[in-house]
Amino acid sequence: MKSRLNDIPIIKSVPSYVGATHFNRVRLSQLRLDPSLRLELFSLRGLDIVIDDDAWVCIDRTLGDLPVLAWTDFDKTSRKGLHQPVPCKLRFYHNHADLICGTVLDDLGRILERRLSKLRYKSSRKIVYLRRIRRARKYT
Repeated sequence: MKSRLNDIPIIKSVPSYVGATHFNRVRLSQLRLDPSLRLELFSLRGLDIVIDDDAWVCIDRTLGDLPVLAWTDFDKTSRKGLHQPVPCKLRFYHNHADLICGTVLDDLGRILERRLSKLRYKSSRKIVYLRRIRRARKYT
């Protein structure tokens, strides 16, 4: 996906960061669900987000999957703990893309949380607990 982004003209590119909760949830989803995800954003009609190892790209599916904005060049090595944000580049491919950045991340977080909780629920049904049998002690 990132190679396709280089072919499309960028309106603006700014250094930014992704919050730790969003980044960690996406990485966990990539590990447990699928390394490359395409999710429909419910509160933004016609927009999807494509998650890959290199970039998170919000695309407009009504315009032939043209990118609207993208988080790229994640610097995973600079953070010292899981609670710290991850520096990245935020690329704008639409004039008004800055208006939806927060909404895209919030929707992404909600969708992935739902999918991960369903996965936890399915896997928790497979666990069978064995009862501990207490034996009577013999006192002699």
